[in-house]
Amino acid sequence: MTDFDNVKETGFFKALYLTWKKSLFSPEMFYDELNNTGGQEEKSLSKPYFYALLFTYINLVFSFFWEVVFFKIGFYRNYAVLPKIPLFFENKSFIDMYIIIGVIFLLLILGILYTIFLIILTIVVHGFVMLMGGKQGIRNTFRIIGYASGVGVFSIFPIFGYNISAAWFAALLIIGVKKTNGLSTSRSIMTLLLPFIFLSLILVVFLIKILTVR
Repeated sequence: MTDFDNVKETGFFKALYLTWKKSLFSPEMFYDELNNTGGQEEKSLSKPYFYALLFTYINLVFSFFWEVVFFKIGFYRNYAVLPKIPLFFENKSFIDMYIIIGVIFLLLILGILYTIFLIILTIVVHGFVMLMGGKQGIRNTFRIIGYASGVGVFSIFPIFGYNISAAWFAALLIIGVKKTNGLSTSRSIMTLLLPFIFLSLILVVFLIKILTVR
């Protein structure tokens, strides 16, 4: 059982820190703990969901913060490839209104959108886990993804934070799938690589159709 699954006994902040530390820096040990959780009633979905949502909000808040900072100093004029949330206002005189609307948007709309994204991601990843011979149910896949979301804290780093988070998140999912489902390293990698290839093919076909029509 993970520390966050046992949050009542461990304490919220201690459980949060221990789960974050273990999942990121000792993932094999962490996913062994996750795999040793008892029956279905003990494999809580609410706790990994809340954990994922918390770090997603941290990610969004810092992304929003760097968006405002770089907008104010005109940084985007020189770095067009900078990952960012699209700005609502081009006029800097509207920046206060932008901040208020942005906070509301982050807390409400993006929370709902992230929940939908998390469900879809779980279904897609679990489908390929089963295709590769995975032994665990979809609840296990959801918990793997949820507890891997602690990488969102790297959004505190501007520009490259997204790249660090994405690479680390993928590595944690591979380790989690391998440790909890008894798959080989190659099969675990394929559970993430195949969806990427599949979605890339769909995008290529879509672009070809658009170009053909034009």
